Amino acid sequence: MISHGRTWFPAVLGLALAFSVFAGIVRSETVDQVVANVDTEVILLSDIMAELGPQAGELRRNAANEEEFNKALQDKIRATLEQAIENKILLREAQLAGLVVDDDTVEKRLEEYKKLFDSNEAFLKELENAGETLSDLRSRLRKQMLARTMAVRKTRELEDGIVVSESEVAQYYEDHKSDFSHPERVRCYQIFIAAPADAAQRAVAKARLEQLRDDIDAGSEFGELAVQYSEAPGKEDGGVIGWVERGDLVKALEDTAFGLEPGQISGVVESDSGFHLLTIDKKEDAGLATLDEVRKDIEPLIRSEAASVQYKKWMDELKKRSRVRVFI
Repeated sequence: MISHGRTWFPAVLGLALAFSVFAGIVRSETVDQVVANVDTEVILLSDIMAELGPQAGELRRNAANEEEFNKALQDKIRATLEQAIENKILLREAQLAGLVVDDDTVEKRLEEYKKLFDSNEAFLKELENAGETLSDLRSRLRKQMLARTMAVRKTRELEDGIVVSESEVAQYYEDHKSDFSHPERVRCYQIFIAAPADAAQRAVAKARLEQLRDDIDAGSEFGELAVQYSEAPGKEDGGVIGWVERGDLVKALEDTAFGLEPGQISGVVESDSGFHLLTIDKKEDAGLATLDEVRKDIEPLIRSEAASVQYKKWMDELKKRSRVRVFI
């Protein structure tokens, strides 16, 4: 069971203020202390600070003032400590289950971690401030990944054991109808040619797109030309934009897209960023999806929600058996 050595909130606030003093940077010279026990294993303040290292700077940048920063930081400290407790328990369960994480997977996770920093120099400086070596960090990441693997494995195991009845699916649909309604929408594709503000260069870009429009009239496929010439994301998939609703596009593009019929190709449409040809392949009025249409989506949602409840009960029981004590 979890017990607390003293009141949680003031102590967390004190830690937040300590972080504030260091401007969100973890310092190796910070005096360490035990903040929690899981059985005979300890969680140190330095463990929490090392985990928060790459996030503390972001919290400060996003905070409007010192008070907002300290509040965000105390919330993050609380959540990080709770996760550290769960990770200790999950790591033990993973080891008992014989789970492993290979070196290549750890290295990929390390590279992702490095991307949280502006440069490799900043990453190495953070390690130094935290009093960690690369070997320490790899070990910490491996343990985190093992804990996460155990959590995913247990969740899937619980989900697999849940049987969802037709009545549950129907009830979920009735209770969440707003989730299955949609406004008027079209599935849209584009060929886009970027153009700067210079009038002469915009004229050249527009002429290029008008030529492509003529090519379509002559029998060329819209999707093939999008792959070849479009300069927008989605070009590899035939210029796909996807489902769009009113308000998703700038007005000129919106008016054009919603004025098309499936298969129809627009004329050249100008926006601040360049010129567009649009087409749509589907058009739907506002409406509510039927139960039959969304049944395949509802069942996994019910299973996931039920598994989350069971997972929490499982974790709470493990915490009770693990004699968790919190000292802040």
